[in-house]
Amino acid sequence: MNLKNNFKIIFQNKDKQVFDIEYTLNNTVVAEKWFNKIKHLRFVPIDKTESEQVDLSNLKQIYLDFCEFAELEPIEFKQIDQDILNQLHKIYETSHKHVSKQKNNDILYKFHHAVHYHETNDHLQTKINVGWGVKEGLLTESFLCNPYYEPSIKANNIYLAWAELGKRPMDYWKDKEPNSKTRIEQLAKPHITLRAKFFIAQKDIVPKKLEDKFLEWFDPYKKSWLDKYNLSKWDEVDEHSAPLLATTVQKTKLEHCKFVKIVS
Repeated sequence: MNLKNNFKIIFQNKDKQVFDIEYTLNNTVVAEKWFNKIKHLRFVPIDKTESEQVDLSNLKQIYLDFCEFAELEPIEFKQIDQDILNQLHKIYETSHKHVSKQKNNDILYKFHHAVHYHETNDHLQTKINVGWGVKEGLLTESFLCNPYYEPSIKANNIYLAWAELGKRPMDYWKDKEPNSKTRIEQLAKPHITLRAKFFIAQKDIVPKKLEDKFLEWFDPYKKSWLDKYNLSKWDEVDEHSAPLLATTVQKTKLEHCKFVKIVS
């Protein structure tokens, strides 16, 4: 098999049966940059948290474990609502710089993923996430990926994951983050980091038009935000789609399957 353009991904289904799907690399600079990273990482074990193969449901305990590791006094809360989630995300942001420098800091990233896990009530799996976390190291690079976003997501194909320290603009709005230009430009992010992290779609997705209420809210901030990131637009494709990395002709259903490894 030609490593330059073709590769296989090994999957495991819910019955522990192993099978493979063959992929062809997409002909874009984003796909090429991604695959160059994969060449270095394909023999490195994936990060279970980054790949969402760990239980994130007990946010309170994960937060307490994080505070113990980071030597922080935990805030008290009885119920998990969006206000609490925003406070916890802020704690993650302000702690990231110094905690990320400590050894065995997996709880930092587990805490972050747990916060986002609780920001949605819909935990039906639509994609298989694959990432290496901090093991990716220096392979991460700054690159504006939005111009490479596809009009829709196709089942079984591979896409580059959005993986910023922040939130997309409509997520920022839905999460009731502050109506502050400073905070928006600090936390609301387009896709400006090209990492090895990717996902395999489990179903077709056509991005829905952005909500009118969001567009009305975003309008006063939009121009300066777009200018900051050298973007010409922000629409449903930017908010809900992703860059295509590789395609397959195989139609195997991937529900309840998990990633095992990449082989050439």
